[in-house]
Amino acid sequence: MRHKYSPLIFFFFILIFLSITATAQTSSVYLVEITDTIDQSTVEIITDSFKQAESIDAQAIILLLNTPGGGLDQTFEIAALIKESNIPIIGYVSPSGATAWSAGTFILLSTPLAAMADHAIIGSCQPIETTLEGTRFINDSKIINALVEWLQERAVMYHRNETLAKLFITENRNVNATVAKTSNVIEITASSIDQLLNDIDGRNVTTANGTVTLHTKDAEQIRYSPSIQIQLLKLISNPILTSLLLILGIFALLVGISSPGYGAEVFGVIAILLSLIGSGFTISTLSIIFILIGCLLLALEIFALPGFGAVGIGGIICLIIGSIFLIPNYPTRKWLISGEYMTDAIIVMLVVIVLFALFFAFLLYKVIQIRKKKSPLGKFAGETAVAIERITPEKTGFVRYKGEYWQAKSDTVIETNTKVVIVEKDETTLIVKPLER
Repeated sequence: MRHKYSPLIFFFFILIFLSITATAQTSSVYLVEITDTIDQSTVEIITDSFKQAESIDAQAIILLLNTPGGGLDQTFEIAALIKESNIPIIGYVSPSGATAWSAGTFILLSTPLAAMADHAIIGSCQPIETTLEGTRFINDSKIINALVEWLQERAVMYHRNETLAKLFITENRNVNATVAKTSNVIEITASSIDQLLNDIDGRNVTTANGTVTLHTKDAEQIRYSPSIQIQLLKLISNPILTSLLLILGIFALLVGISSPGYGAEVFGVIAILLSLIGSGFTISTLSIIFILIGCLLLALEIFALPGFGAVGIGGIICLIIGSIFLIPNYPTRKWLISGEYMTDAIIVMLVVIVLFALFFAFLLYKVIQIRKKKSPLGKFAGETAVAIERITPEKTGFVRYKGEYWQAKSDTVIETNTKVVIVEKDETTLIVKPLER
């Protein structure tokens, strides 16, 4: 009996071995998209995706870059995460025609293996600042030299073209995929992810744990999907939306304070908090000063001064100027971003801010009109009424005034059906005296 079942047992173990071998040979790569501006939400995306890739033991992580650039501090954080990764990181400017300008180029050249799709472009790395006159390039040698040294060191680290890395910053040089490959700035050009996986198969890539040989041919492609929290952070981290949320929140808070009970003040607080989270609390001091002055002037106009005049208009102007200074610039937000993107952002922000200001100025004007409008029954002194019962100094009675019954008191005796004159109003009681004939 024992010999009868031995071939079956042997065959069973062979199947288990082949199954384990096939599973071991199956590899996966993790695809992480980096699009739009690079901000704190991008750092969270990189951090979270790297952890998920490690949990499934991914063969490699491919960063799909298509970005106008973004924050310098966040770029350095991402570069540090790439360098500390135990999994091989591949930077890939994709799809065809995509761009990885400024901070995007910094991230691409920070990856140990860099690739570009057909007609993709990288470069334009000189930092810019935004002023009331518009955008302009920063030529401060201290800043430029520091960025050049940083980018060249990454080129040396991965045996790439140091000279062209420098020109990306000093001359805003731009190159397409073909030139980048022939100039030894990237290692691979690939028209698709499938081609990229075939081309990098068998290559050695440097990681924090040493050199790793890639096995990516026919690997399973897993796309990273950010959590709801990260998606919300990405939404409110947009520099345009961050600034608009703050100014909108301030206007709504003012309307809510002047006319409570409709929820405007609640919306204002929420909008301001979201703006602070999205900006990372890096808001220009000058903008805060103007906004505080604007709030004080509007509060003074609403609660202390009659009408809506120069003080209220001055408050609106201060809020507009403060909101303009909310536009991120290099000293406060350290942006490595394309000039075209920032120019478009400024135009959009200014148009929307002016529309907000006009709308809320009109709304505040209407609120003040309602608050200062006199009630038709607000004037009592000098008006006449009729006593409908006897009134004495010791006992109050009722009078009929404009069809309404009011409690009244008097220092003299007043008989029923006597016409009286209202002297003043004491809360809900009228002070009256007999009408002199």
